[in-house]
Amino acid sequence: MDERFPLQYQIACIVLTALFVWCFSVSREPRQWRRLFQSVFARNEPVSVNKNKVIDEKLKSYGISVAMIFLVADVACFVAGVTYRDRMEAKEKSAEDWSRINEVNKIQGAAPARSGGGY
Repeated sequence: MDERFPLQYQIACIVLTALFVWCFSVSREPRQWRRLFQSVFARNEPVSVNKNKVIDEKLKSYGISVAMIFLVADVACFVAGVTYRDRMEAKEKSAEDWSRINEVNKIQGAAPARSGGGY
């Protein structure tokens, strides 16, 4: 597709965003997800209101934490994808190129600063 943002990073960002949205929705409405889980997996266990409230509160706290981890990973993956081309160009430069860049930076650093307009 585009060398500026490789396909692997695009796929990872999409998957991490989907996981973030799902975890965030679980933490926002834990009752629906708990009921779905209990209807599928815990059919024979007796229903306890207090136990269900505790489960809902834990789903909220863990859901937000896990969602934030996915969000941080998503942003890190996005930044790594956006900077991919620049990182690869810097990796391919030779020692001579780096010495030339350092020399230009030294010259620019020694030059006097221009005034903003002299008002």
